[in-house]
Amino acid sequence: MRWFFMAIALVLLSGWSVDALEPIVMPKAMKFAGIHLKFTDAVRSRVQEKVNQLTRPKKIFSEILDRTHLFFPLIEKTLAEENVPDDFKFQALHESMLVGDAVSYTHDVGFWQIHKVAAIDLKLMIDHPVDERMHLIQSTKAAARFLKSHCQYFDSWLGALLAYNRGRTGAIKLFPKEYRGAKVVRLNDKTDGYIISVVATKIAFGKIAGKKKHSTYKLCVYDQGHHGQNLKDIAAHFKIEEKLLFKHNQWLRTSVVPDHTQCALLVPLLHTDVSMRPILKLPKPVNNVLPKDKKVVSNSPPKQGQSHRIDYAKYLQSAKIFPEIRPLNNNCSSRLIKANGRRAIVAQKGDTVAYLAQLVNMSIDKFLLINEIKKIDQLIPGHIYYYSAKGSKAGIHYHVVAPGEDTWSIAQRYGIKQSALLEKNRMQQPEPLEKGRILWLRFIRPSKIPVEYYNLDLS
Repeated sequence: MRWFFMAIALVLLSGWSVDALEPIVMPKAMKFAGIHLKFTDAVRSRVQEKVNQLTRPKKIFSEILDRTHLFFPLIEKTLAEENVPDDFKFQALHESMLVGDAVSYTHDVGFWQIHKVAAIDLKLMIDHPVDERMHLIQSTKAAARFLKSHCQYFDSWLGALLAYNRGRTGAIKLFPKEYRGAKVVRLNDKTDGYIISVVATKIAFGKIAGKKKHSTYKLCVYDQGHHGQNLKDIAAHFKIEEKLLFKHNQWLRTSVVPDHTQCALLVPLLHTDVSMRPILKLPKPVNNVLPKDKKVVSNSPPKQGQSHRIDYAKYLQSAKIFPEIRPLNNNCSSRLIKANGRRAIVAQKGDTVAYLAQLVNMSIDKFLLINEIKKIDQLIPGHIYYYSAKGSKAGIHYHVVAPGEDTWSIAQRYGIKQSALLEKNRMQQPEPLEKGRILWLRFIRPSKIPVEYYNLDLS
């Protein structure tokens, strides 16, 4: 809801005049999630005021309505699969106005405005390349799990709705006992404002939201064939702009879809194109196939007189000492250390970016910049985060990629900038790394030397 009022404020400040829609009159009674709702006169007045606020600016209302035509079909399908009443789609509409990358002042994120603490409990993935709170389907599944759990506790979908906003403890204090298990509920002066707002959202949008085609696109779901692929290549395959594809997949924080994600790719296609490309068929990514200019190097030392052979085995052994950890002299906290000669701090469970920045007496923006992360990223317990600038070279020449590593984690391990790591290995952008790939850490790999791989299984 807060996003809607921010949009109204911008409109009013710009001096733009809007025409009013036909006024929607409050019904005397209605159903929500199978519960028959009745209203006192005072509640009817409260709900009517909210409805008027939602419908009065015609242009904004129309834009939001158009988004419901795009997103509601997938939300409805997901809720149905999760056995959650269809009416809860209006809760998502209330929470974010279906702005997928919405971030509130309390750092709630995505379509359902989920805080990262709640996201962890709901088993949503929030790591460097992926934030499932911004994924329409994954976040809806998580919200459904939350609602079902609290519905079981309160024996009421209204109780679950209130708990979503207030938490179970808060909802216990506010939710009347007589509402539990009730099929008919009379809302009164004591009814919480969150319930009022979601009910008003259903009244304002209910008859027309999601009932028509989106003005331009249909959102298609692709749950296979996208892993390891570059968004640029996928966009070219569908003949759409890369920025349009990224706009509908902001859960993805890199240009390449990681292999480990369970998130489907959401592709906006013109209505005329939907039937033309029903299946995502792309060639396997280049990085998953060894081209002719790449080669696997053996683990044996180079023979005498052999050109370009590096004994990678010794570097593999040396790499085990990194990151080089040293305690700070006279420091008041064991978490403050020197890693690779640079000041750093070790993250613990529950830490936030704001908290670590405060501990090291640094602005949040600078802390984010040094560590090449975003404000909404979840910190990884046990990992090192720097509060002095990272370098352009590592203290060792080469690194052999282990399973699960990516360019960001490797850059953090050696205390170098990710951009420097990419440059040294002739990468234009971060890309999935295969096990055994040899990365250069001190110098730029000469163009005449191909990408090489070391057999970790034999080391």
